[in-house]
Amino acid sequence: MFDPAPRVAAGVLGFDIGGANIKAATDAGQSASIFFPMWQRPNELAESLVAIARQLAPCDCWAVTMTGEMADAFYDRQVGVKHIAQQTILAADEVGCHDVRFYSVEGRFLTIDEVFSHPDRVASANWHALSLWVAQDIDSPALLIDVGSTTTDIIPISPAAVSTTSQTDFDRLVASELVYIGGGRTPVCSLVNHLPFRGKNVPVMREVFATTDDCALVLGWSDESPEDRMTSDGGPRTIAAATNRLARMIGLDHRDITLDDARAIASSVVDSASAIITTAISSQPVSHRNRWILSGHTAEYFLSASLARSSAIRVERLADRLGSQLSRVGPALACARLASQSQQPFQITGESS
Repeated sequence: MFDPAPRVAAGVLGFDIGGANIKAATDAGQSASIFFPMWQRPNELAESLVAIARQLAPCDCWAVTMTGEMADAFYDRQVGVKHIAQQTILAADEVGCHDVRFYSVEGRFLTIDEVFSHPDRVASANWHALSLWVAQDIDSPALLIDVGSTTTDIIPISPAAVSTTSQTDFDRLVASELVYIGGGRTPVCSLVNHLPFRGKNVPVMREVFATTDDCALVLGWSDESPEDRMTSDGGPRTIAAATNRLARMIGLDHRDITLDDARAIASSVVDSASAIITTAISSQPVSHRNRWILSGHTAEYFLSASLARSSAIRVERLADRLGSQLSRVGPALACARLASQSQQPFQITGESS
């Protein structure tokens, strides 16, 4: 397990505020995660942060990273960063926390005033926080490969350092360090041009009828959750409903398709996604490619076949070190632990607008 360093506060609460989920962890190892559709409810963020904070042990410091500024509720990243930062300050004030810091891609924490002056520095920086923290404790050089519901991060790390000059999402896309594929929200039509069906190779309908989550459901990689209707059609997260959604990708519906047919379709989608991710990995430095640190709850969906083919790759899973719950909130935990090591005194210095 990672050991927390001496703290600068009586407990640090880390937040990873995304466009679809809010994840939180204390430096002592408590965690929480909730679904939060930023694109629908941006003005309810503070309320949700307060609710999470009150689930966990009181902390004198909040350490925050974000990707939610990309939500289409915001005109641009600057607007999104400022909104999220201000909502965070409101929430911290509500629970009596006056030490709030925001992680930047330079590897240090910024005050709220610095965030408002330089918002791009904290935009989508959660990958850097996780990488820097992991690099301090795990043998490297290596690739930290973090696969979530929406994206895949492929980050070269060296001893106690993040080995990339990339800072923005644009930089990382160009460098194949960010692949917009995940195990939950990625549309099937973005991954394949054709799908197999009973000996035919059928062109797909280019509509968001189904996602990679539907593939995971029919393949048995994800548990059913009938009450969860955050699916492409608003239907339940069940195998039957997922089968119907996948059938629609080729102009059919549940009356025309069996579960075995759906599994063949899902496997084809996963194979395509895996090939894209594997190509991105192969473009990383040779010195890093034979050691993988796997993070994220959907990494095995796309990488198990690659690992089975190559005995030369040494693999470590963060879930084995941290447990499944903490590994799922990795960037939040990283922020909490990094802040607990920091010697910077932080205080809210005034209102920003």
